[in-house]
Amino acid sequence: MSGALVLGVAGCAAIPVLNPEFLAAIGLGQTAAALPDEAPALVVGVDNLTNNMIDARISYRERDGRVIQQFYVLGPGEKTADSLICPIPEVTLGDVGDLEAIGAIVRLGGGTPDDAFIEVEPFGVLLQDEANYNCGDQITFQIVPSGSTLSGFQVLAFVQRAP
Repeated sequence: MSGALVLGVAGCAAIPVLNPEFLAAIGLGQTAAALPDEAPALVVGVDNLTNNMIDARISYRERDGRVIQQFYVLGPGEKTADSLICPIPEVTLGDVGDLEAIGAIVRLGGGTPDDAFIEVEPFGVLLQDEANYNCGDQITFQIVPSGSTLSGFQVLAFVQRAP
């Protein structure tokens, strides 16, 4: 992570504008965050390993219980990832409040919203902090072709542990 310290100039003295406690909380203070448990972010991503356009929804719960949902549209072979400020107690592809909710659809045709689509079977697993991942790790949800599901597609999750 790179950061910049913003300084204001009053006469000849430099005055720090950012609060030292804030800088320490995001790992930019005098000591860096110790990985994996005290890193400032969890990286969560989606990889489209199909030959079609997909829509995917990642859902996570913040420390205060608030549920956040992020929606992605990815072309064949595309991937995306976001850094989520820790702690993130729960995350899934779909809906953290309903594990049977669809988390990905595969668009047929040209990939437009009007095209026919296939709902990929729900991922159905609630990944939890300190059980399945720690802050500083990276979680990647992959949408892949599959001969073992009715839809012909499947969601896989990979957790890459921080060094």
